[in-house]
Amino acid sequence: MSLEPPYPALPLDALWEGPGIGTAAPDGPPGPWHLPWDRLTPAEAAEAREGLAGRAYEFQASDAATGDPVRRIFTGDLLRADAERTARLLTPYAPEAIVAFAPPRHVYGAAAGVFLPAVTGLPVWFWPAGDCPPPAVPARRIAVVAIPAAFRALARHPRWTASFEQLTFLHGGAELPPEARRFATDPRAALIELLGSTETGSVAHRTGWDPAGPWTLLDDVAFAAPRTGAEGPLTVTGPRLSALPDGSRPDRHEMDDVVRRLGDRLFLRLGRRAQLVRVNGVRYDLGAIAARLRAALPGADVACVRVPGPAGPPHEEAYDVLVAGGGPLTADGVRAAARGLGAEPRLVRLVDRIPRGPLGKPLPAQLNPPD
Repeated sequence: MSLEPPYPALPLDALWEGPGIGTAAPDGPPGPWHLPWDRLTPAEAAEAREGLAGRAYEFQASDAATGDPVRRIFTGDLLRADAERTARLLTPYAPEAIVAFAPPRHVYGAAAGVFLPAVTGLPVWFWPAGDCPPPAVPARRIAVVAIPAAFRALARHPRWTASFEQLTFLHGGAELPPEARRFATDPRAALIELLGSTETGSVAHRTGWDPAGPWTLLDDVAFAAPRTGAEGPLTVTGPRLSALPDGSRPDRHEMDDVVRRLGDRLFLRLGRRAQLVRVNGVRYDLGAIAARLRAALPGADVACVRVPGPAGPPHEEAYDVLVAGGGPLTADGVRAAARGLGAEPRLVRLVDRIPRGPLGKPLPAQLNPPD
């Protein structure tokens, strides 16, 4: 008898009700599912794609800096256009199937986990990570729609990962977890990072494992700011910006990402505004510090939180470190590890858990230290 977990095939005539896209997603943790696009006739696939594209979808997220709710609306045509650009990025790697970890409740998960299989005709399995075993995927080359939890799940299933001759990871712009490092030297593994937001969809990409490498705007996205050679918030314009709840569509959006623009299409990403601090005159990216601390503290989850700096020079800031798990750790030991990365935290808090959203990002409204 097969011990494979059930990955039920969803009906393709009502995908917006099956896994649920945006706020239509069921409450609670998502379960595994499978969409067999490769088994459809051309007429059936065209009908299913048109059904997906002909609707509007509402998404809700939290503002990266304040935690306040953000509500935006994407038409299916816009999500399909997003997926078509991702499909072009995947073409050199010739995947035969898709394994998605990003839930379609979020724009990235909807575009890459539902619309990408629709436009490519590739079968897709949604693996909710956690304790769920991996799907049985009859392919040798796969694309993985990854979030940080994906790399942790794959680390628990090395035999499954070893069964493929090519793994192409799509990653939604969050910091890569330590578990991703094992793939950086694997000749079978390629990485495509996508940068975007609930307001914009995907706006830029880069390929390779260099965490300091430049990003390139997607072909239908243009800079609205900053000017070439300057640093500032990444502000973009283009035809795929989402609509506000009242139906109006902004012509540009200022993202939380701080960048240095290199030219008409290229930029370096310096971090998120909510994650950048200036300590002793030096700017640090708290997301990068947290990622390096996770690598230095095996088994621990880490988040860094910006807090008001001490009285003194203007524009000086500070940060706290939150650490969950990781065995017998002490606040002094964590502080010493952080000091070795260049900026000593104001406070180290050992906590039971760090609240994170489904895409792996810490929930800022729940990380503030108590009064």
